Amino acid sequence: MAWEEWEQLKSAAVDRHTAHMHLNSASVDGGYSTPTTGSGGPDLLITDTPWTGAARVAKELRTSTDNGLTGLKKSDDGIGGGTEGFDCTAALKEIQPTWEARLTSVRDECDHLHDTLGKTGKKFGETDHKVKDKVGGVHTPNKPGWAR
Repeated sequence: MAWEEWEQLKSAAVDRHTAHMHLNSASVDGGYSTPTTGSGGPDLLITDTPWTGAARVAKELRTSTDNGLTGLKKSDDGIGGGTEGFDCTAALKEIQPTWEARLTSVRDECDHLHDTLGKTGKKFGETDHKVKDKVGGVHTPNKPGWAR
């Protein structure tokens, strides 16, 4: 094998295996790309879908917990009527404030999670283009130093 032929083979191998990172939604032309598999497609897949989905579930849990809290408070109205003297009445009156506090805490945490997860999803959607712009300004040669 001649030296020139060896150099051509090395150059072809470098061209085939040059590593490039493609951001999920930031295409080369500045628009949005479609995730693909295999060579040339995005290999850093970041989407806002899991975050916004989790935010939606947190909001549903917050609403459900708030409804439960409202129902618990309404049930307190009927505890005293005709049940004076029963041990269970005293026990219900004793534990009801702790359950109200627990449900209030869960409701507030779900509310906080809804906001935080929603903001995180939005930021992930914006991150690809910001990173592409920053990385695009860095000059890198087409061939690694060992292949020149």
